[in-house]
Order: sequence, then structure tokens, then C-alpha cells
Amino acid sequence: MPSSAYAVVAMFSVVALLCGAAAAWLVGPRRLAAVVIPALAAFLALYWVGHRSGLELGPTVELLGFRLAIVQDVVAGALAALAAALVQRWALDRRRLRGGTTSEAP
Repeated sequence: MPSSAYAVVAMFSVVALLCGAAAAWLVGPRRLAAVVIPALAAFLALYWVGHRSGLELGPTVELLGFRLAIVQDVVAGALAALAAALVQRWALDRRRLRGGTTSEAP
């Protein structure tokens, strides 16, 4: 694999981390550990939309020797991170409510 491919993967990793951090900050909880699942979802969306599916909606740019639909990829990553953060928040709230109802008995 050429070094420019590693650079694209690193760039998409940074974009995924930023999308995951933004989604976790918007939805909550605002802890560092809450960034992991949204960031992974964003990276998987970037990988699937940008690499596996071959979709190119919108403008493409030549970046590091590859043709990338960067706007489409970032939007897909951000939406996936937001969806994962919402599911994560729902699961944490549900867990908190279940834990609160069972611990009330003396």
C-alpha cells in the first residue's frame, strides 16, 4: 500500500474522531469514553461510503493521489456518529432507569 493511502486513512481517522467527539459533546454524556462508539461509527461510515460502496455524490477532489468525495464522506461520517451517539445515550438512560428502579427496595 502506498504511503499516500496511509495518509488518507490517517486523515479519515482524524475526521472520524472529530465527528465522534462532536456528536458525543452534543448528545452527551460529555466524557472521553463516550467518544469511542460514535468515532468508530463515523470511521465505518467513512470506510463504507468512501471505499466500499464507490458512491460519489457531489463534488470530488484530488487529494493525496486519490479522488475523494470529501463533502459526502464527512456528512456520512457525521450522521453515523450522531446516530451512534443517540443510541448510546438512549442505552445509558435506559440502563440508569433500570438500575434506579431495582435499587429502591430496602
